[in-house]
Amino acid sequence: MFEEMYETWLEQQRRGRKGESLRRLLEGHAHNESLFVKGIWLSAVGHLEFLHAEYEVPGFGESSFFVDHAYLRSPYKIAWEIDDFSTHGQHASRRTFEYERDRQNQLVLDGWTVFRIPLDTIRERPRKCQQFILHTLGRLYGDLGGAKEITLPLKHREIVRFANKLQQPFKPGDVCELLGVSDRHARMLLRELADSGWLEKCAGIQRARAYRLGKRAF
Repeated sequence: MFEEMYETWLEQQRRGRKGESLRRLLEGHAHNESLFVKGIWLSAVGHLEFLHAEYEVPGFGESSFFVDHAYLRSPYKIAWEIDDFSTHGQHASRRTFEYERDRQNQLVLDGWTVFRIPLDTIRERPRKCQQFILHTLGRLYGDLGGAKEITLPLKHREIVRFANKLQQPFKPGDVCELLGVSDRHARMLLRELADSGWLEKCAGIQRARAYRLGKRAF
């Protein structure tokens, strides 16, 4: 399923490109970048909406440069850069080093949030990358990227979004305040989410006193 979604997404972007932008997409979006999209992003978020590969950003004067992946979802612009140590570390020339710093400074100046992810982490600790993406989207947007939790009923979905944004244990009383429901109703919703894996108990045995995100949310 992910392979088909990826190929459809890539083809849609090819159709909207020309010139240098198309060349960069065809040549620049290679194995490392596709590994991030298929192995990390899709596994974590579940869809590719708002994500753009080899996205062109205007630079100084008539120049421009490209970011590996741009997540363009109002009100934020997020650049996800994949760094291979062999090219960004050991073998980087002084000119390349200077260019990369100028490029990042310009992105930040233009209002971008830039995250740099080592290729080794993508290969060796994919779970860590997935959790970081979800944590980031939760902090900025208050959800998990708008995909995985979409099939949940409204109240359940709001609790999952609240838990993801909070990123720490919370109590039934917090859900009462969030949704304006009784303690009994809040506990029923939390129990249902825990039974389905969206949440997990982190205090109490017979009667849960606190919850946090469960494995299904990642």
